[in-house]
Amino acid sequence: MRTASLSLLSLLALPSVAAAEGERSPMFGGSLTYMSAADRDAELVGAQLELASWHGRLGIAAEGSAWQGISEGGPRAVTAGGSLRLQLLDWLVPSLLEPRGVELAVELHGVVERVWWSADDTADRYGFGIAVRMRGGGDENDSPLLAESRVYVRVMRTRDEPPRNLAHAAAMPVDPTAGRGGVAVILGLGAAFGAGKPRYIERFRLRHSFDWGRPELSPRTVR
Repeated sequence: MRTASLSLLSLLALPSVAAAEGERSPMFGGSLTYMSAADRDAELVGAQLELASWHGRLGIAAEGSAWQGISEGGPRAVTAGGSLRLQLLDWLVPSLLEPRGVELAVELHGVVERVWWSADDTADRYGFGIAVRMRGGGDENDSPLLAESRVYVRVMRTRDEPPRNLAHAAAMPVDPTAGRGGVAVILGLGAAFGAGKPRYIERFRLRHSFDWGRPELSPRTVR
């Protein structure tokens, strides 16, 4: 009985794995972001650019962002880093705007980045995040375009760093925020674009309304 159950679960998972391998090019995207930085006692807004490459359910991305404090005279920052991504779940669901399928997916992110608050004030951060994305195809059925929108939340921890020069640090005034580890919560709303393989794009093609009952629209049958 146990063997039969495991075999059934494996068969059900196969189409989703195949669907996750449909990107023909990296996905390039951007997002608008908000951050509450406890170590700076500040709120910031910004923009992020990313380039993500997927291999099955695993993805790796290079990221960069710029931040500006909301309050007058608030801090500014620039970050550069990367993330390792794991697609946990995905479903093919009907679009609310057109008679076509769209892919809804949940991703887990592990993130590391370097933060430049100024030329002499930098820090390393690491953390985790979760993203919910919705992906579809282009307007034309033969278009290889992949387009997706996403929302995500990340929790980042600033790594405590001891002063590099202890003698110099002892002679300097005490900065209550310097070297203090803190948690930053980041919210993002963005979009990304890329190209997909023909077999993968097939699941997003525009259909007539009467096609919705056909078996090939099921996420368990489309590959």
